[in-house]
Amino acid sequence: MNTKIIISSILILTSLSTFGQFSKQNIETDSSSIEIIKNSVYHIYEETYKNKDSVWRSVHFIKDTTRLHREGWSTKSDKYLGVWKEYNFDRELMYTRDYDNATCEINKNLYPFYDLLEKMKLKADSLIIFTYSKEFFERHVRFDFNCATYDKEGYVGSWVEPIERKPTRFLFRYQVKLSTSEWYDEMIGIELNENGEYIPNEGVWNNYGFEKVNSDSKTFKIDKNKAIEIAKSKGLQVNDLSKVSEFLRWKKFKKPEFYNGQFKYYITEFTDEIKDIKEEGRSRIIYKYNIYSFDPWTGEFIEKKKMKRIREWEKNSGFTSDLLPDE
Repeated sequence: MNTKIIISSILILTSLSTFGQFSKQNIETDSSSIEIIKNSVYHIYEETYKNKDSVWRSVHFIKDTTRLHREGWSTKSDKYLGVWKEYNFDRELMYTRDYDNATCEINKNLYPFYDLLEKMKLKADSLIIFTYSKEFFERHVRFDFNCATYDKEGYVGSWVEPIERKPTRFLFRYQVKLSTSEWYDEMIGIELNENGEYIPNEGVWNNYGFEKVNSDSKTFKIDKNKAIEIAKSKGLQVNDLSKVSEFLRWKKFKKPEFYNGQFKYYITEFTDEIKDIKEEGRSRIIYKYNIYSFDPWTGEFIEKKKMKRIREWEKNSGFTSDLLPDE
């Protein structure tokens, strides 16, 4: 075979760019796209399957690629699935995290302040139970281990990082769901000081999730099926259920108070899209919706609104907006 043809074939399958101690290699197969990244610390193998929502990631230490750092499955939107284990360079198991069941087992020998974190987490848990109810906590809330700790010098570490300095500020996050919905990230965020006392703060993004609920039973009363039935009476067209989706949101009041917002539940009905696609320059798609909002604590219908979401992109940039009023 001609040498030029061989070289061309390799270039079609593989692209390699190197800058300093960083390299990136892309390989295409019939069933998957493979990306291999090497930097000064890690050798990363990532295989994305074309016909299913699955990505396999394996990370090894660049100094010795026989030493595993971590590996596991995720979706294409970077949602981790199943059990992941993380090891340090000495091949010690640092932690085992089950993303499906929201559990995390820590090697306490490597985490000198782990007992302190657990103590503070119990205080944060008790705030949720006291504000809402034990039933709500057990049915609708689960801990997100992507928390953060600080001291007077700044960031100290997270739940899954061996913390070398004693933290004095603790930021905990929790996921929330309805009875039949998926888990929604960052629905409750709690900041505690070194004494375990709640810190209300107007400007901190993590401070959310406490609502003054007047309902006698402080647990969610709505789900997608109930909401759709109510929305039908308000004009919802459900001939194509693929155009109907749901989501839970926290609306923050931006006040430095304990009760600093409210949960709202939404049914969205996709109605139209307006495309402005350009071969060069910035392209845009406007997605239009009817939004039906509910009080999740009582199940009561609040209002119907027309809203839109804007997606814009060009060669090296792009964004997708949150839902915006559609005047």
